[in-house]
Amino acid sequence: MLEAKNLHTNDHELQRSKLAISVDLLTNHPHLIPTIGEMRWREWGYAPEPDTLEQWVDITLHESGRDHLPVTWVAIDHLGQAVGAVGLDEFDPEERRDRSPWVVGTIVAVQQRGLGTGSQLMRALEAWAKDHSYTRLWVATGGLAVAFYQKCGWVLAETFNRSPRETVSILTKSL
Repeated sequence: MLEAKNLHTNDHELQRSKLAISVDLLTNHPHLIPTIGEMRWREWGYAPEPDTLEQWVDITLHESGRDHLPVTWVAIDHLGQAVGAVGLDEFDPEERRDRSPWVVGTIVAVQQRGLGTGSQLMRALEAWAKDHSYTRLWVATGGLAVAFYQKCGWVLAETFNRSPRETVSILTKSL
């Protein structure tokens, strides 16, 4: 009986954490910039990407605009902790500078994945983009992230091989 109660409590805690997520511009929460920089570094901090924590924090700071690109949104839990982020920037990847703007740096803490945090971040980004007269967005990604973006209404536009070991999927969404 105790075991079932603990499972129920854990389910309740998961549901509570899902409902208690707020999304705001990172520039309104500068104390969270190092946390988001570290989350991104832990996820992508190896060649050919920047490989030091300091570089990722600097990139995150640079991407924390308000009214102009680049901008970043942060997902904040009920304890005030950063649990995810997504950015919008002029160009990414280098091979596709003929279109803009691009979703960059999408990251959600492992314990928040699958709970709607990423979708909340995307809705905030898309609303801001629409309010700023952008009619189409782009994202370069791969692996499991392709399915995430498709679930959010994005359409696969193309794939290309950046290297023999890296296939990049380009998705787009009309606003």
